[in-house]
Amino acid sequence: MVVGRNAPCPCGSGKKYKKCCLAKRDETSAVELHYRRLSKAHDRLVDRLMALGRDAFGQAATMAAVDEFWGWPESDEDLEPTEERLERTAPLFWPWFIFSWYYDPEDIEETLDCPVNRTVAEFYADQRGPAIDSLEAKIITAFTKKPYSFYEVMAVNPGKSLELKDVLTGFKVAVQEHMGSEYLKPADIIFGRAVTVDGVGMLVGLGTTIIPPRFKPDLINLRNRLREGRKPLTDEHLYDWDLEIRRFYLDLEEHLHTPPQLANTDGDPLEFHKLVYDIDSAEYAFEKMASLCVTDTKAELRKSATVDASGLIQRVEIVWNRKGFQGQKGVDNTLLGRIRIDKKSMTIEVNSAGRAKKIQRSVSRRLGRSARFKVDQIQDPGTMMAATGPSFAEPAVGMKPEDLMHLPEVQTQLASLIGQHWDGWVDEKLPALGGKTPRQAVRTADGREAVEALLADFERGSGGADPMAEFNQQGIQRIRKTLGL
Repeated sequence: MVVGRNAPCPCGSGKKYKKCCLAKRDETSAVELHYRRLSKAHDRLVDRLMALGRDAFGQAATMAAVDEFWGWPESDEDLEPTEERLERTAPLFWPWFIFSWYYDPEDIEETLDCPVNRTVAEFYADQRGPAIDSLEAKIITAFTKKPYSFYEVMAVNPGKSLELKDVLTGFKVAVQEHMGSEYLKPADIIFGRAVTVDGVGMLVGLGTTIIPPRFKPDLINLRNRLREGRKPLTDEHLYDWDLEIRRFYLDLEEHLHTPPQLANTDGDPLEFHKLVYDIDSAEYAFEKMASLCVTDTKAELRKSATVDASGLIQRVEIVWNRKGFQGQKGVDNTLLGRIRIDKKSMTIEVNSAGRAKKIQRSVSRRLGRSARFKVDQIQDPGTMMAATGPSFAEPAVGMKPEDLMHLPEVQTQLASLIGQHWDGWVDEKLPALGGKTPRQAVRTADGREAVEALLADFERGSGGADPMAEFNQQGIQRIRKTLGL
């Protein structure tokens, strides 16, 4: 649709098109055009600076910069970064090297044959003098010694721009970022350097690892440590803490790229143990071991057992469990293992070395010499899952899990369990909140910001159209209403 300059603006503002959205469109076009000019000038400048860094600063200076970037590792504990990590962090290192690093003889013991107290960019500007390209001069002024920081994505205009907020300083900036705006989402956190040149926001030096919202409370704690009681932080403060902030990112980046270790509810690494015993009597073993089940009485367990003509137990399965479930108030017990008694044999399956030792002590105490330990068969989680095959998670009745989820009685129970979890969450002491509950944390601005970030992360994990996702979303919305968010 073509709109005349003097026609009413289609946005409904009541103004003429030329006074409203036409002007905005022209302004946007001008910003986009200048961004393209700056991007070309930046790319051209970086090529020149990289060559200058190689020729005028040399290999020794580059390696000294690498050591400083990684915090001068001095011991075996400070392992040198792997080739993969070096590749991931290269987009951060090279802009830092040419715009921020400089040789200070007081900081570096090794004598280097390169310019002193001048960054590569500053040395380039000194050489060019008045003949330097005007756009290159503006880029060098804006980028030189601009500190890295953590930026929260506040809004996204896909394929065009991002609205960012510096988590440490509170500085807000809109940047023209075509690629990043395609995959970043609001509440994501990125690490890099956001600058403004001639009113155009740009990202220069950007970490390749996107930080999920759940880590924002850690960044708020970092912010408070850096403040040391002073007023809001500035770029000057961040530059003074450059090494500490960079190390914080590098540790976080390594954590996010380290595969999580599977663990049970006790925090023990998953390791499947099958303990095998010879026993004198199935009946006696049952009598002594039955109390390890807190959800079924001895009489109830006996009903499901196989007995002989005299009523004595021959085969039975006992669930080893305990009351309560860590982190989930809606679940009344925790499964610890399974005990199977079959005539003269007893096998016990648990999922960690810690539980294996605990049940061995319990068997020794309860059965004494009437049980003789034979073997402990150990399997890692991957082998165990492969051995169980596709039927591992399928109900015995043959109904698929997705079909079960649509049964009204299953949905009712799920809704109740998930609702109880979220209702209890607001009063649960959380390590991410410094041991405070969400209800306590939202009483301060920092705590409110941290709780908002945690909820944003939960909402991402509750995406999808299945009933569980819907119940979780409902619970999160109730929390927002309860806490006034």
